[in-house]
Amino acid sequence: MFNYYNPSKIIFETGILKNKNKLKEVIGNGDYCIITYSDKVFQEYSNQIVNALGEPKLIINNILPNPDYNNLKEIGESFSSKCSKIKFAIALGGGSVIDTAKFIVLGKGNFDKTIEYVEKKVSSFPSTDIDLISIPTTAGTGSELTCWATIWDEENQRKHSLIHQSLFSKMSIFDSELTLSLPKKITIETSLDAMSHSFESIWNINSNPVSNIHARNSINIILKNLPLLVKDLKNIKLREEIMKASMSAGLAFSNTKTAISHSISYPITLKYKVPHGIACSFTLPIILKSVQGLDKTCDNNFKSLFPDFENAPNQLINFFKELEVSTNFKDYIGNANDWDLIVKDAFGGERGKNFIGSYQKVLEAQESLGN
Repeated sequence: MFNYYNPSKIIFETGILKNKNKLKEVIGNGDYCIITYSDKVFQEYSNQIVNALGEPKLIINNILPNPDYNNLKEIGESFSSKCSKIKFAIALGGGSVIDTAKFIVLGKGNFDKTIEYVEKKVSSFPSTDIDLISIPTTAGTGSELTCWATIWDEENQRKHSLIHQSLFSKMSIFDSELTLSLPKKITIETSLDAMSHSFESIWNINSNPVSNIHARNSINIILKNLPLLVKDLKNIKLREEIMKASMSAGLAFSNTKTAISHSISYPITLKYKVPHGIACSFTLPIILKSVQGLDKTCDNNFKSLFPDFENAPNQLINFFKELEVSTNFKDYIGNANDWDLIVKDAFGGERGKNFIGSYQKVLEAQESLGN
């Protein structure tokens, strides 16, 4: 027996944002706000939305990478004064924008109330009546298809998870044209984030047949297309493939959550400022090695992706090399003692507990691969 659930309506159409009539048709009418970045390209995207839907109650464009308490409090004050009665909020951007939008719409801008829910893990919190419409501009976050958000408390060096069933996007609009302007670095980082979501959903105690189908599809697409895309960044067909992979990854881990690689990644991003997409993915070869032979279903999923299953971790290392991304922790954390402590602590984290493997197996895999 298994359960699978994802209520988000998916619209996958390249060029839809600049199609005024079609955008109006799929989104509909009502008071709304836009939550996005301040960069010029996002101003242009926002103008396309306004041209289709009319003037919003508010455009919030002071979003920072990795939503932090201070930034969220400031945004919440603006939102609560003008948008508490809107019908829907449009999150236009990457994971930071969509996670910020989730935090804001859940408490309708009430920072203290929402933080209390996040930190104290209160058993109940009223569902938001503001519909979230997510338009991702990167292919990797997956946040548009989940009901949780990652919130950072930089001052205290802590990461929190915001989880609520009403935070599934009512609609997720995938327009691959929005990723054409992404530079090589961001393209790689976000794509590897998506790939990590998929690997993590397979070696997961919550995996199920439906999530595994989405995960395998995502990994297969990224392995085949990402090395080609980084050499041809304006290729819209390749952009569409990677966007499909990100979508499939979201559909996979929306039901399983992530596991040990993400648990390892959080202190690496907080303390060593390694971008999230790299921090959560460079460990994939080691973790893959550590789970080989532990679970028949897990093995079979990876065998369908790597026919030479025994050599799969090395094949994955070579994939990272082709992208010029190191899989050696020493290139991110110089101190081996710090690394060992991070890995050990990761198993006690919320995401680490989703992992089917063990600390000892990861150490053995690390030594076997020469890291």
